[in-house]
Amino acid sequence: MWEIACFLGLNPEPLNENELLRMRSYPDLTASVNYVLENALTRLLLVDDIQRVQPHQLAPVLHYFDYLRNRLGITTIFCGTGASDIVHEARAIADRHQVTVQRHLTRRATHSPGQQDTSQKDPAHSFLPITWLDPIPFNAQDKETWLQVLAGYEKHLSLHNLTKHALTEHHEYLHNRTGGYFLALSQLICQAATLAILTGTENITRTELDAIHIGRGH
Repeated sequence: MWEIACFLGLNPEPLNENELLRMRSYPDLTASVNYVLENALTRLLLVDDIQRVQPHQLAPVLHYFDYLRNRLGITTIFCGTGASDIVHEARAIADRHQVTVQRHLTRRATHSPGQQDTSQKDPAHSFLPITWLDPIPFNAQDKETWLQVLAGYEKHLSLHNLTKHALTEHHEYLHNRTGGYFLALSQLICQAATLAILTGTENITRTELDAIHIGRGH
């Protein structure tokens, strides 16, 4: 909530670590954030670098994202290394906590005079939608998709001396280098294009591609 408020300009970002540690002193901005999102007709909330948080840190706020989806129609997409695993684990923690709280309240109600026992069933768990982003295939069953992706990059590269099929002719090499993932492919092509501009070749060849290091393996 605090980060969303900062992004919307409702709360100034901390100037130093001490201000960050005092974040609890900031007022509850939930109502303000909801108001801005609703009036801006927000439909998509992108949470990037989700690998920077632990599942137990994410769990307490998952039900707020549920609220945004159910009440305001806002879809939340979590991005980052291992995003699906982090969200799944956080959801499991959040739902276990919800069930525990509900059972505690039910026991209290059951032992209170004049209250009915409502512990017949557990509350239905809500789940955030997760889209699994698999790498682009390049195999006997599907070779066209990867070639179409590379052709799309070629079409939008503004290099003066770019040869025809500069990327598609290296389709196997590029798939082996990137594993078929968009992020690695974009980094490789963009850095190779930058190198081509800096060296004056204005073209992408194996020389430029081989000179670029991407990913943790390098």
